[in-house]
Amino acid sequence: MTVSTYEVAYAERVRLALPSKSMGYLPLFVALQRGFFKNEGIDLEIPMMVPNIAHNALLGGEIEYHGVADSALRLGAKGAPIKTIFFGTTLPNYFLMAKPQIKSVAELRGKYVGISRFGGTTDLAARVALSKSGLDPQHDVVLIMIGLPATRYTALTVGSIDATIANPPDNVLLKQKGFRELLFLGDAIEFPSNGFSTTERRISENRDQVKRFLRALYRGLIFARERPDDTVKVIEREWKVEPAVARECYVSLARSLSKDGASSDAGLKVHVQLIQNSEKGIGEIPFNKMVDFRWVEEIRREGSP
Repeated sequence: MTVSTYEVAYAERVRLALPSKSMGYLPLFVALQRGFFKNEGIDLEIPMMVPNIAHNALLGGEIEYHGVADSALRLGAKGAPIKTIFFGTTLPNYFLMAKPQIKSVAELRGKYVGISRFGGTTDLAARVALSKSGLDPQHDVVLIMIGLPATRYTALTVGSIDATIANPPDNVLLKQKGFRELLFLGDAIEFPSNGFSTTERRISENRDQVKRFLRALYRGLIFARERPDDTVKVIEREWKVEPAVARECYVSLARSLSKDGASSDAGLKVHVQLIQNSEKGIGEIPFNKMVDFRWVEEIRREGSP
């Protein structure tokens, strides 16, 4: 487990676990670099944890928040005392990338397409992309579970697969190598991602901290949307990429950024459908079992930043 700590004098230590340092968490890293957490009296520590460990750490009080909202929604729907309180993106920041000779999604018929895992959001994204182009995901292509983005990137570059779902910066780096972007998945489906969750107990017993935490995130989100040139510099520094790559990554990321940290009902319904498909017999899932956007809405009304 690696930890990055942004030192803040005389501030409250808060621990936020992430599964990886994905560019999808851009509003968070903007907030860190611009000092928005420091402004809120928060010294943020970021341990890296796989989802199952992050959930256990959250419920056990070892961390205060985590960025594993996709699976937190599932746990909340099943009755766990976890709520997702902020989404950095409201569209899937996924790009269907293919070998240079493949010029359209339809040309993936009979080809191998890499996804992270069956039943996950990259699986859903791939199936939607294929269906929109008239292909049957069950019969017309071969979906292969490969795992992490870096593994999928390598599999495509060495020719083990014909296409994959990629996130920034991988989609940008693949285009630089001559691979083809077939589709931005946000043009085909809407669902939120890169969200942050906490426990119901923290929401009820430490309302002030929750609001300060969210206000910093919200300011990072608004800054990322409204200050592209400065945000590109954040990407350069935080992910150690060249300026041209950082700018292309920002263009990709900006297409998915949330307006205010909340999600539409349509986007949440996609997650509900995924949960219902995998948890047979779970029945109806009210949104308030999974999410709580009261503080984000309050911060927006107050006009932060």
